[in-house]
Amino acid sequence: MKTYRHGVNVHWGDTDPASIVFYPNYFSWFDQSARMLFESVQLDWNTLMARYGVPGLPIVEANARFIAPCRFRDQIVIESGIDTWHDKTFRVRHTVFNHDVACVEGFEVRVWSKPRPDDPARLKAHSIPPEIRAAFE
Repeated sequence: MKTYRHGVNVHWGDTDPASIVFYPNYFSWFDQSARMLFESVQLDWNTLMARYGVPGLPIVEANARFIAPCRFRDQIVIESGIDTWHDKTFRVRHTVFNHDVACVEGFEVRVWSKPRPDDPARLKAHSIPPEIRAAFE
């Protein structure tokens, strides 16, 4: 399984009054990490649209388990990878490390979708092409 890791500096604005990361920020970082994971295999959002007609990969489920706090000025590392593939969806798991200690574990379930032919403003799930899965192996 392809894994992508990147660092994040925790800024003052990322934290709550106790100087602990405000939990919605993890979901924002997960979203960024999923995008960078795809970019790491040359499948950025523009390429997905141009090559496959996919305008993005909507999230249909997200979850996080908070194990230990991250605080202002911490330099954390987010590790992401796709651990489950289905016909039209896949699950991106994320682990946040602070000094090599797992602090947050989470996941997003995303759907491979394209605009509906009868209503292009709406999306419809489609089967994930085999070459997409292969790019992450």
